[in-house]
Amino acid sequence: MENRPAIPQTKVPRSLVRRIAAGMNTDGVLYFVLLLLVWGLTAPLRGLWQDDALLLRLARDFQGQGWLAAFTPVVTPLRRLYTLPFRLALATPQPIWTLHLIFGLTWLGQALAAGWVARLLLPGQRLMSFLAVCLTLTATSDFLTNNLTSLGYNIAALALLVAIGCGLRYLASGRVGWLALSCSAIAISLWTLDVAFPALPFVALLLFWRGGRAAWRRHLFFILAWSLTLARAVWLEWQFLQLKTGYGAVAIRSMPPAQRIVQTTRLWLENFEPWRWAFAHPPWHSRPPAMIPFWAMGLAAAVGAVWFMLRARQVPLAAPHQNSSADRRLSLAGIFVLMALIANAAYAGLQLAQFHYRTHILSRIWVSLAIAITVGWAIDRWPRFRVALLLVPACFVGLGVWGGMERQDLWASSWRMHQKELLSIVTNAPALEPGTKIILRKKALDRYFLATQAEYLAQSWLILLYDDPSIHALSLSLEDRTGCRAAPDALECWHEATAACFAAGTCRADRFLYDKLVILDFDVEKGIFRLVTDPKDDPLLGGVESIATRYQPARRIVKRPLSARQRALLLLGDGGEAGRHTETRRRTSR
Repeated sequence: MENRPAIPQTKVPRSLVRRIAAGMNTDGVLYFVLLLLVWGLTAPLRGLWQDDALLLRLARDFQGQGWLAAFTPVVTPLRRLYTLPFRLALATPQPIWTLHLIFGLTWLGQALAAGWVARLLLPGQRLMSFLAVCLTLTATSDFLTNNLTSLGYNIAALALLVAIGCGLRYLASGRVGWLALSCSAIAISLWTLDVAFPALPFVALLLFWRGGRAAWRRHLFFILAWSLTLARAVWLEWQFLQLKTGYGAVAIRSMPPAQRIVQTTRLWLENFEPWRWAFAHPPWHSRPPAMIPFWAMGLAAAVGAVWFMLRARQVPLAAPHQNSSADRRLSLAGIFVLMALIANAAYAGLQLAQFHYRTHILSRIWVSLAIAITVGWAIDRWPRFRVALLLVPACFVGLGVWGGMERQDLWASSWRMHQKELLSIVTNAPALEPGTKIILRKKALDRYFLATQAEYLAQSWLILLYDDPSIHALSLSLEDRTGCRAAPDALECWHEATAACFAAGTCRADRFLYDKLVILDFDVEKGIFRLVTDPKDDPLLGGVESIATRYQPARRIVKRPLSARQRALLLLGDGGEAGRHTETRRRTSR
């Protein structure tokens, strides 16, 4: 038999396998996997949707005015830090991906901060802290889960949790530095957005629950420090809520007490119904065709739930001497349940609350803490039924992951259509001559939510895509209550905000001169805009004398490749972008 040289076989050292297995069997790895499943799988494929385009546009308006301009109040007097993340993102080459990264870190930070608060309230109860982190990571009850529009809300919620945690540390140690950090964090929260107000009365209650009467001096200093920190913000919020005009009067709906109670109860119960997060999110607009298969969502949910169960079974219980106050923990869970109820009540009267639009930003955290404390208490009391009791949070985790995947699918599939719609605009007109005015005309709106759905969104996107805050545009559609009439030298138009006064003859028309005009028509069937090149048969321009010599959009359009900013905003990578660009040009020129 022929002797052949032995082929060396590479063996993986058992110690390396054990290290890898040990690394996989840690809390941090599980937290990262849950974050990835809930938020991160499609983050590179998701662009802007709705008001996040407005926020990025407002950040663009502040450019060139110095960093202090970024602290200008937005819509309400307290939102001075609201656009700061968007301002930071615009300073990077990839603003959309930067915003997604900030959102992911904020989402993870909320969960870790919730676990920190649980650990400070219940020292030694590691299982409760672990449950609080996992449940908060997978609490996907809000409509805007994974959506950049809610970034400011989530940052404000994170700052509130940090403020509570620092306050608990001050209570335990008496170090003034923790009190200063707590005051700074609550100031950041309120000057970003006012979501923390419903929780403020309960913060002192949580500290009293933890410290009791023995720490009354520290309680007093804490309340005094927070009162001085919050005084200005509380006064401004009170004045804002008393206004009869403006954003507050429009955003907050008046409703009978019985209706408010019903609405509050529905929102509150949503926190305890994770099957609705996965399968019954209230629809606002028709859903685009799905990108993530149903089976993939189920698989992700199963992976999250099973991994959670395996890890939760290994987390040690509290030491025996720390179980003496086990029954008292139920009162703490009750406080968090009440905090969730008040948080939902505060948002029950807002516009779009029936769709759970920004209504569960805080309540989802308080309920996660309540469930973690209750399940931990039950396991401490009946340790033999640990596996059965862990099935409750496992259901929340699994269905919460499914809900996060469902939101990812909505935003990714919506962006696929938005990208096509917006790319058709810059493909027809990559750049514009100074002074050009542009009209986006829609004879009928698509059943799906468009990137240019509302006039302010269309204006925001044009400012971003052309990097020009002074661009003059009109979104023309009956649904937007906008319109135009032809005059000899220009279109005389009215915007949504001026429709009533224009009809009454009390305000002037917005004039769009023909020789400086570019009109793009929306093709509902294709989901793209097409350049109006021949005005003769146009229903708006056809009756104008010698219109063909006046309306010449080719003279106003600068043909060039898409800019780096345009590619970044539309999430167009270098690979394959030229082919997509060419294909879109071919389709829109038909």
